[in-house]
Amino acid sequence: MAAGRDGRITTSQLLTRINSAKSFEEAISWHKTAQQPSFSALLYEMMDQKKLTAKELIALTEIDRSYFYHILSGEKHPGRNMVLRIALCMKLTATDCNRLLRLAGTSELYPRIRRDAIIIYALHNKCGMAACNELLLQQGEQPLYRENSND
Repeated sequence: MAAGRDGRITTSQLLTRINSAKSFEEAISWHKTAQQPSFSALLYEMMDQKKLTAKELIALTEIDRSYFYHILSGEKHPGRNMVLRIALCMKLTATDCNRLLRLAGTSELYPRIRRDAIIIYALHNKCGMAACNELLLQQGEQPLYRENSND
């Protein structure tokens, strides 16, 4: 099975490989040599694409500097709201945001959930963290953070 343009196998190709495998070992053979993605590696990659430094992202997200560097090093795993703050400040798409959420071990955005629908709208419209937080508060939903707080 051919790899994608960037040399990586796509998820649908991997699923086809697993479903057509004649043995369990064949089904998981790709995983023996593939490097598993990590939240911090993907975040670094996205920061590079957006030409953002850690210092700039810390200022934008208002996340404690020490905590943010622990996230970048992989020592700490951010919660869902923390990932959403990062995604909003980086002006990511909902798809890229969901990639980060998945790697952080939290639930992806689901459009049938009202709060998530608001966040998807904010991501799509490049609203930013503060504007999204204000939308959530106006709609009576749980905010991403409270003023003067790092939750």
